[in-house]
Amino acid sequence: MTRPQFSYELLATIQLADIVTYLHAAGWREGGPYSRSVVWRLTVDGDEAELLVPADPKLRDYANGVSDIVETLALVENRTPQEIVRDLRSARVDVHYVRTIPDGPSGTIALSEGLRAVQGTHDLLMAAATSTVSPIRPSVLPSSKPDAAKAIISNIRLGQTGEGSYVFRIESPLPEAGVTPLYSSRDALLHLHQAATSALEAAELVRGDDYTAFAERIGDGVSANLCEALTNLGGQRQSTFELSFSWAPASPVAIDTPLLRFDSRTIPVIKRGGKFLRKYPTVAAATVTGRVVDLHRTPTDKLGKVQLSGIVDAEGKRRAEERIVLRLGLRDYETAVTAHRDGNELRVTGPLRHTGRQSEVIQAESVEVLPASPQ
Repeated sequence: MTRPQFSYELLATIQLADIVTYLHAAGWREGGPYSRSVVWRLTVDGDEAELLVPADPKLRDYANGVSDIVETLALVENRTPQEIVRDLRSARVDVHYVRTIPDGPSGTIALSEGLRAVQGTHDLLMAAATSTVSPIRPSVLPSSKPDAAKAIISNIRLGQTGEGSYVFRIESPLPEAGVTPLYSSRDALLHLHQAATSALEAAELVRGDDYTAFAERIGDGVSANLCEALTNLGGQRQSTFELSFSWAPASPVAIDTPLLRFDSRTIPVIKRGGKFLRKYPTVAAATVTGRVVDLHRTPTDKLGKVQLSGIVDAEGKRRAEERIVLRLGLRDYETAVTAHRDGNELRVTGPLRHTGRQSEVIQAESVEVLPASPQ
């Protein structure tokens, strides 16, 4: 009997359920039993690969069976056994990668730049978690973070660095089976992808000294804090970095979350966008009355986006506006859907901010459906 490449103790920690989850996610098909194992098959370039998966983790040769699985998967996927073992042990873990591209030999980073990147990664995740759990999307996040956001961050781990330039691996375990928290680390990661994408889009739209594009995306999770955290990832030299996401095979994500690349052209713009948001005007109390003209709710956001056309009453003034944006929780969003379906107007009260191109109620304090006017 050949000794596995990895220790028996390590291979024994790989759960049989995680192996099965991984194989299903990778397209393998379960066949019939064979001795004390189960046959799994995968068609690769017209040929059929086979695996023997132990039927019971209590078998004495379980570790050897796992070793054979690792070697076969490494061959089929053209990856190292170390990568396969890591992923088999992460079947219930979402992974967020921060790939920095600093000056110097690949696989290293200057100590001061590495410290800045780790802090930027923490701040980026905290900004996303705070925005995720908050009913309000401010331009500057509160210095005292919500307990729910702190709970999310406490569940996230910094894993081993990966190959290429200098890659930080951030691991976020899924909730235990049967547990559905109000907010999870996956919610925060999905929201982070949305917010970082919007910040990148805003940077592409800036012309001259007009940073209004950043203000228009506050509702998507763009904040001064998020922009500052992204800037820190580029280091003092504002070096290129990338954000990517790999979702736990045990719970695939149905939406596309492509890699995001920030370079020496966009990073300075995001830095200035963060300064712009720090100085952004405070909001005013307002009442908005109008018809729903657009509804949009993404799978990555707890808040739905509703657009009204109507009248804004704020600061003693009354004006008509064609584009008034609301960010509503599920119950109020369903109310807006019903009003749109029935052709009724909404009356909404709450703090209002104005970007120059649109007004936005950043936290609806009341949402009321007005009766249809008689014909």
